[in-house]
Amino acid sequence: SLSEILLSFLLNFGISAYLGTGDTVEGYFDGEEHNNIVLTKFADTFYLSSTVRKTITYVDYYLLGIIPTNEVILGDDEFLFPTYDEANKYNYVADYYGELEPETAKLALYYQGIRNITEAYAELGVDCYIAVIPNAQTVYSERMPEFMGEPSEHTRLRSVGDYFAKRGVGNFLDLSSYLINSKVHGELYNNTEDSLNSRGAYYAYRAVIEMLPADVKKVITPVTLKDDDLVQHSGAGKSLARAASLENVIKNKTVSLSTDFVQKYQILFSYDNYDMAFAKMQYRKELPSLPRIEFSFSSDWDRIIMIDYFSNTFGTTIYSFSQSPTKE
Repeated sequence: SLSEILLSFLLNFGISAYLGTGDTVEGYFDGEEHNNIVLTKFADTFYLSSTVRKTITYVDYYLLGIIPTNEVILGDDEFLFPTYDEANKYNYVADYYGELEPETAKLALYYQGIRNITEAYAELGVDCYIAVIPNAQTVYSERMPEFMGEPSEHTRLRSVGDYFAKRGVGNFLDLSSYLINSKVHGELYNNTEDSLNSRGAYYAYRAVIEMLPADVKKVITPVTLKDDDLVQHSGAGKSLARAASLENVIKNKTVSLSTDFVQKYQILFSYDNYDMAFAKMQYRKELPSLPRIEFSFSSDWDRIIMIDYFSNTFGTTIYSFSQSPTKE
C-alpha cells in the first residue's frame, strides 16, 4: 500500500569459524618456579614486551602466513573473517559446515514468528518486509582458506529461507544470491571487517527495491550510480585486523560514496532510537511523500551505509538503529 512500509534489516551471524581457544601460558608469568627456573623477569622483559610481541606477530604473518589469534581467519587477498560472535554466542564454523541446521520445530517457530509480525503490522495498515544481509563468508566463500571447503547447503540462513519459501512467505529476503551475483561489479565488503562497503550497500538496496509492491515501485525512481559516484581507498585495518594486531599491516580496502554524490534529504529530527529524514525542499516533487518508509537495522553500520540510497528514493524515511532482534 502507499501508506507505510516497515523494512527490517538483520545482520546474519551465520558462517564464520570458531577455532577454539588455545592454552594460555599465564601460569608461567606469575613468579612461580617451573623446573627450578623463575621465569617472571624473563617474561616481563621479553614475551610481555609489546614491541617483541608485535614483531613476532609481523614475522608470523609475513613469513608463515598465519595470524596469532583464534578470533580471526586469514583468507585470500588479505580478507579477514571472524571466528566467533561473543554477543550472540554463535559458532560460525559449525554453521559453515551445516551443523547448526535448525530442527523442524525451530523452523516452525521462526515461521510462526514472521507470520505474527506480518499480521500485527497488517492490522495497522503497514506492510512489513525483512531482509537479511549475509556475512562476508557467505558472499566470499571462495576467499576462505582452501581447507574449509565449500559452505554447506544446510546453513541456518539457507534452511530458514527454504522453509519460508516452501510456505509462501513473500516478505522475507535473503540477500545472499543478489550480492554473490553482484560481485562482478567490484568489491562489496570491507576486507578487514564483516561489513558492506558503499557498493555492496547499493546492490543490497536495489534488491530490496525490487522486492517492494508494484504500486510502490511505480511512484519511486531508484538511485542509479555513476562511475564517479564511488571512490576506492584504503586505510588502517578495521575491527578484525585490530583483533589480530595487524591493523597497521593489513589495510582495509573499501569503497565509499564520493563527496560529489548529491544528498537530496536532510535529517530533521533525531530521537533516542530514531532518525527522521525528509526530502529537501527542491527535491520534494521528485521524492514521493508516500509511502513513508521505516527501517529497522540490527547493525548501526548498515543503517549508516544505506541511508543515502533510501533517503534519495523516498520523501520521508525513519531509521531506528541498534535494534537487535530478540529471541522471541
